[in-house]
Amino acid sequence: MAKATMQKWQRDWFKSELNRQYDPLIQAADLKLKSIEAEAVEVAQKNLADKIGATPIIEELEEAIDNVKQKMSKAARFFKSSKEGKKRGVDYKFNEKEYGIGSYREQITPEDCWEQVRDWASDFAKKQMEKTPEGKVLKVLEDNKRASLKEIMEAGSPDTLKSKLDNNLKKDGLSWHQEVKALPNVQTNTGGTIN
Repeated sequence: MAKATMQKWQRDWFKSELNRQYDPLIQAADLKLKSIEAEAVEVAQKNLADKIGATPIIEELEEAIDNVKQKMSKAARFFKSSKEGKKRGVDYKFNEKEYGIGSYREQITPEDCWEQVRDWASDFAKKQMEKTPEGKVLKVLEDNKRASLKEIMEAGSPDTLKSKLDNNLKKDGLSWHQEVKALPNVQTNTGGTIN
């Protein structure tokens, strides 16, 4: 007798069932890790900025920009309150409430500097996150899902695949064989019950 082979639609069904079981666990582990990672990136950013000497440079840039903004505000107040300004009016720029250095592409802002340091620190923090218990859990879940997907793609028949998948899923607290549950008794508006 010839060995039964699985059809494409069967493999697709097995993969979708595997995704249905693993994806919520992986998403929950990933979210937990992301919140820890955000804190780690913030700490790593400050430490890295201090380590490479970026903090005083960025603070100096922030101070210079604040100084420029103050000088623009002073100039605006001067021109608005001058005799000519009162008599003839001033350009709309002098009526702004907040002044900035403009939006030129060539300008480097303190935010750009912090973003660069954050980007570098993020790579470091992600590597550190893989070493945490939460990172290890996520890695195991992803590896186990990958191993189960491999089983699906290499399986010859659905019967042997089911037992292999059940063994794999049990390691993560899941089960391939789902117990069918009975509906609870519910009273309807007509007075009858549904089982």
